[in-house]
Amino acid sequence: MRRHGIEEILEVPAVPAASGLRYRRSVLLDPGDEPWYLRTFGTDFEIVPAGRPRRGPSRCYSVGRDLDEQGEREGLLLVQAFTDDRAAAEGLARSLVGELSALAEQVEGRTDQARQRPCCWVAARLPADRHRAAEGGAPDA
Repeated sequence: MRRHGIEEILEVPAVPAASGLRYRRSVLLDPGDEPWYLRTFGTDFEIVPAGRPRRGPSRCYSVGRDLDEQGEREGLLLVQAFTDDRAAAEGLARSLVGELSALAEQVEGRTDQARQRPCCWVAARLPADRHRAAEGGAPDA
């Protein structure tokens, strides 16, 4: 990740819908049936805080839990990267998906506009022997 200029951020397994961050899976939590997003596999997420892209390109990744319908497991890598143009976003997504395919059980990537900027998203499920150890780091894709 480092060679692509992507910085690590902490894993946040669940966020309230009002936080500005977003994951693909949403649930209602008691009390009050407040909507929350749960970190899960897929490329429909926002992990870059809203203010960061205005200060230039912003590229972040996190490795942590996958809270899908089958339960909780470790090894979910999420990447969100803003770029200067669509071609750069497409190239970065292609590169990351290609590099992570050799390591991951499952990889998905996409590009689009977010906050009027080109952006790419990549999600990968890393096998237990490949996700970071407490003292390690994310795969250097």
